[in-house]
Parts: sequence; C-alpha cells; structure tokens
Amino acid sequence: CLLVAAIFEQNLAFGMIFLGFYMVLSWCLIFYTLMVERVGSKSPPAEFKVTGKTEMPGSALLGWSTGLVILSFAMTAVIFIAFPRFGLGFLSLNTPSSPVTGFSDTVTLGDVGKIKLNPAVVMRVEYTQDGKNYKPESRILWRGVVLDHYNGRTWTSTVDSEFKTRNQPGRGLNLFRVSNPTEVVQQEIYMESFDAPYLFTHGTPLFIDGNFIHLQMDKNFVFKTGDARSGLRKYTLVSEISAPNISYNIDKFHGNPLQFSNKFLQLPDTSPKTQRLADSLTQSARSDKERADNILNHFADFRYTLEMENDPDKTALEHFLFQRKEGHCEYFASAMVILLRSAGVPARLVNGFVGVEWNEWGNYLIIRQNHAHSWVEAFLPGKGWTVYDPTPPDPALVSLSPLNPLAKSLDFLRMSWQRYVIRYSVHDQVQVMQFFRTGSREVMQKFKNLLNWKTLAKEAHDLSPVILALILTTIFFFVFKRRYGGFIFSTRPPLSVILYNDMLKQLRRSGLVKNPSWTAREFLHSVAKLPDAKRDPICHITEFYEKHRFGNRPILPSQEKKIRGLIKSL
Repeated sequence: CLLVAAIFEQNLAFGMIFLGFYMVLSWCLIFYTLMVERVGSKSPPAEFKVTGKTEMPGSALLGWSTGLVILSFAMTAVIFIAFPRFGLGFLSLNTPSSPVTGFSDTVTLGDVGKIKLNPAVVMRVEYTQDGKNYKPESRILWRGVVLDHYNGRTWTSTVDSEFKTRNQPGRGLNLFRVSNPTEVVQQEIYMESFDAPYLFTHGTPLFIDGNFIHLQMDKNFVFKTGDARSGLRKYTLVSEISAPNISYNIDKFHGNPLQFSNKFLQLPDTSPKTQRLADSLTQSARSDKERADNILNHFADFRYTLEMENDPDKTALEHFLFQRKEGHCEYFASAMVILLRSAGVPARLVNGFVGVEWNEWGNYLIIRQNHAHSWVEAFLPGKGWTVYDPTPPDPALVSLSPLNPLAKSLDFLRMSWQRYVIRYSVHDQVQVMQFFRTGSREVMQKFKNLLNWKTLAKEAHDLSPVILALILTTIFFFVFKRRYGGFIFSTRPPLSVILYNDMLKQLRRSGLVKNPSWTAREFLHSVAKLPDAKRDPICHITEFYEKHRFGNRPILPSQEKKIRGLIKSL
C-alpha cells in the first residue's frame, strides 16, 4: 500500500504522513506484544480487551519504546541509502504535469501574462562554484523559448534543429566553449512536473547532464528533451555567467545570410505610424548598438501592468505603443523586437524566468510561474546576441517581501524531500560513501591531534561552555535523583502494586508497619491475631495482589473499585 501511495503522491505531505504512520505503527506493535505477553495469546477477547485499561505506560516504557522506534527508523534510513538506485523509474509514472502557457513553439501575445498570477514553483536551483555554495550577484535570466516569427497576434519558432543527440545519464554532454571564462558555476536544477519539454539555461551552457535520454537544440540555442515521458526532471548545468547582457557571444551569424534576414528581420503588416516611430528613434544613430539603445530608452516612461485592454480598431502592439503605453513584459519585448526589425536590427523574442527569490536556509534559487518574463535578444555585429530588457520593474516583484522563516523552512523541507528522497540517485550514493570515507579520516586525525597536550588544552578551552553545561546537567540529575528517588525514566509500578502499597499506608496510620524484609505472605502471618473484621480485608487484598502481581491477570474496573473500598475500611 505504501509503495502504491508513493507512486501517486510524492510531495512532502506524504513524507510527513508516512513518518507519523511509521511511528504509530511501531508503538502499536510494541504495546500489542507486551499485552500478549501479559495475558497470553490464547486469552478470551473479553479478558484481552480490558488488559491495561486502567494503567498508563510509564516513562521508562515510553523512553525505551521511543528509542527502539528511532533505532528502527535509523536502520530503515540506512537501507534506503544503501539500496541500489535506478533513477526515478516508476516513481514518476503518475506525476501530474501542470500546463504552463507561454512555453511552446507557438505563443499568442498575452500568454505569458496569464501565468504571472500563479505562485506555483516551477523549479529550484542550487549554485556551486569550486564545490562551495554560490549566489550569483548579477541579474539571473533563465532562458527557455526563443521565438522569431510574428504575424501580428502570435509568435512562432520557425528555425530548424541544430542537432539531436542521445544522452547517457551520468556522463553528460559538452556544449559550447567560451574563451577565457571568468565566472563558471555549476547549477543543479530540480524542475517540477509540467507539460513543456524545454530545459532552461542561465548563461552560456558549457556542459549538461540529467535524467533524460534524448536532447536536441535548435538554431536559436533552445534546448529540448525528446523524451515522451512526463514527470519530475533533474539536470545539471555548467555555465559561464560573467556576461549577463550577452546571450551568446557569436561575432557573426554562421549560415545563409538571406535566411538570417528573413527570420530575424521579418515584420507583420504594420501601420506606417510604427515605421515612422522606428525611424525617428534611430535616425541619429550610427550603429546597431546605438539604434538598440535609443529604442530601449523610448520605453523608459512606459508603465507596468497586468491589466490589458485592447482597441478593436488597432492591433495589440499599436494600441500599446501609441495609446495605452502600459503593459507587461510580453508587450514591451514584442514592441521592441518590432521596432528593432523596423530599424534594420535583427532581433528575436525570448520567454523564460527571472530569478528574484533566494532561500538562505538551503542556499538555492526558487523559480515560480509568476516569475515568468519576456525579453529581447538583438544581434549586434562583433558582440553577438545581446540581451535587452525594456520592461520596467514589476511592482509585484519589487515589493515582493522575502519569505518569512517558517515559509523558507517549509520550502527547504520540500526541496530536501525532492532532493534526498524522491530524486536520490546512484551519484548521491557515491557522494555519501565519499563523505563517510573523508569524514572518518578527519575524525581519526582530530583524535590523533588530541593526544597532543597543547592541542588538548586548546580544544578544552574552546569547548569550555559545553563542558560547563555537561557538568551542570550531571549535577542536576544527581540532585533530582536524590530528592525524588529516580530519574524521569523510572519504571511505573503495576496497579496491583499501587493498591497493595495504598493498603500498607493505611495500616501504617493505625500502627501496623510491614518489615521491609517481609514478603506479602509473611506480613499476612504477622497480623493473624487481629480481629476478623480487620484481618479479612488484609487477607483479601493480599490474595488479590499476589494473583494479579505475579499471575499477570488483568484488573477489571469493578475489582479495582472493590479493593479501594476494602482499603478505606481499614
């Protein structure tokens, strides 16, 4: 049942429920075994039902049972870590894929704006450099879909595939080469499941590996997986991110120049007003860079909004450029591409995500659907594809308050659950083995250093607060034991012993004291000369005590009530 549940439910809630179920089941089995041992496995149901009904488990039993549960859970964790891994496999068979508009080969103007109100997590990214956690300082743009053809309403990708290849998970593929790289980082991307085959990239990708078999890249440098299966996706990128304003540093276009112009200078049917605007913005410019900068500056007075209203008598971009002058990123980027192309500068539209949310608990980046963004890549001779972002800051992202500690910790738990449970792999097993190997060496080296008196004295000085705390804790426990006769985990006596001790306390008030060395039967013989009215209750209580104390017989509520009545009569 648990295995089937793991296939259909993979989020953190299942982990919490499973942990609770595991602990409750373990405790139930322990207490059930103790009850069977007390009354016997062949006891009638009526007797078995009332076993321990009037008793509470002592702190010692709870302490030992908790220790056993923790020990069994630790052993289960060891088995989980050591069990051979075969990737996600069937664990991703039923992972639901969430539709994400704006990420396909055909995107209608406004699709990206539809997802900017959805806070669902798309992916989480861990950055490392030279094996250490790393947080990029420059702006983070995750490149996804590149679109080159616009018909006045819809953007489409029309470029051909550059290559299709087969990936061997664990080996990976080398991609681009960068001369004199200055900021190379490794990114571990943990994508949630959604129905888009794209692999998002930050910077210039040098190497890629992941749990996909087929990989393809088109001439716009867009990466896709050719795998038909859906489910969670994990991949590793090694990228050069030192030049956030340069998408791909290619000084000239390699291919048919006519085809290049047809694709990246293509224009829909536009009004003469749009062409006149492009001419007026670029008439004094002497280079494509100046033309792009002038067009970018034109949007400085425009405003950001997600509420779009179109004039039926005008196209959406014309209404945005000349009348409304406010919109979201997709309108800004589309308008700039059209103006650049009208001015003779090759340009294309890019849909992706902007990274603005960092979780300090786990040192990773959180990408949500409402972080979706559109920007422009313009081809500048001598520089290559250069990034331009005409969109003013999104007020929702600017005013985005950082996650509170509780929300950060919960997201870190979700990340850890996905990272170390759902996506635990052979590579992770090797890392665990290497950690214990190097860790054991470090422990042995520290132990050898402790044999040196100078080192020992220094360590003792550094750990003096810890040593003082241990001494005070030890003194507290000894004082507690001396005053109260035991520690917290002392054994709670059975009900039969409690009732017998209550009888002895009652008799002590009338001057009858039991010698500590006497057995219950010897004490009964010592009161043989008492009147029958007083001796008979003592005899009855003693027989009850021996029967239930040493015979492990359950005590019914009616029996307890009767014995307590006899004690009061004494």
